[in-house]
Amino acid sequence: MHNSNQEKMQRLLQDFYNLTNIKTCLYDSTENELCFYPQKLSDFCALLRQDKAMDERCKACDKHAFAECRKSYKQYFYTCHAGLQECVSPILFDKEIIGFIVLGQIKSNENADFSCLETSLPPKRKAALKAAFDRLPTIPPDKLSSAIAILDACTGYEYLKTLMKNNEGKIDVKIGKYVHENLAEMLSVPILCSKFRMSHSELYSVFKEYYHSTPAEYIKKCRLEYACKLLKETALPVGVIAKRCGIPDYNYFSKIFKKTYGVCPRTYKKGELPR
Repeated sequence: MHNSNQEKMQRLLQDFYNLTNIKTCLYDSTENELCFYPQKLSDFCALLRQDKAMDERCKACDKHAFAECRKSYKQYFYTCHAGLQECVSPILFDKEIIGFIVLGQIKSNENADFSCLETSLPPKRKAALKAAFDRLPTIPPDKLSSAIAILDACTGYEYLKTLMKNNEGKIDVKIGKYVHENLAEMLSVPILCSKFRMSHSELYSVFKEYYHSTPAEYIKKCRLEYACKLLKETALPVGVIAKRCGIPDYNYFSKIFKKTYGVCPRTYKKGELPR
């Protein structure tokens, strides 16, 4: 991650912590830690991991959680071997996991009992571990789930802004490619927003900046241009071509085609163009 982007994410995690009191870590798609706030490990976990056997169990928990999240493409809630609540949530873009949000090292309720953990913890540090355990924040599961949803939206928005500012224009290329590859399918603003994890206003901004049109105008333009190609290069009936272009209503297809090119599709197919 570029330094400036990492600084933005760091500030986002800090703001999130100030509101929720939940420690957060961000990882890339290969499970490398990118940033965290306020610290990598709570006092309790840091003490626990000083014991080699406990450290191995902690690593095994983390590894299993990432694997489950990667397999399901969904949030994975679990209780770690030390009795703390944890969650790994995928950051998705274009149906691909581009990173992970990890929240946790918290108690699920105020009555969480340290005594039930004592038998599995290193005896030499029990007093210090008990004090650190008592200081851990308490967040109910439903609030933890809501917090993750909010943070996921925020990280997705920051990632989107990075894409939009990229000189290569990756976001417009992705959207344009998707539109051209799915002309025969239903294409709408809600569908594109869901596909690319964007709000309506963000989607309209992309189309205005890169295509100088609205999403509907751009999709219609692409469909009609594809129709022209099929009319010129194939022997397909006009009705079939209309369906392949995503405009199954033959009369409507003919109407907008003639309005755009000055002739009906059949006349265009014969090569009779307006003077």
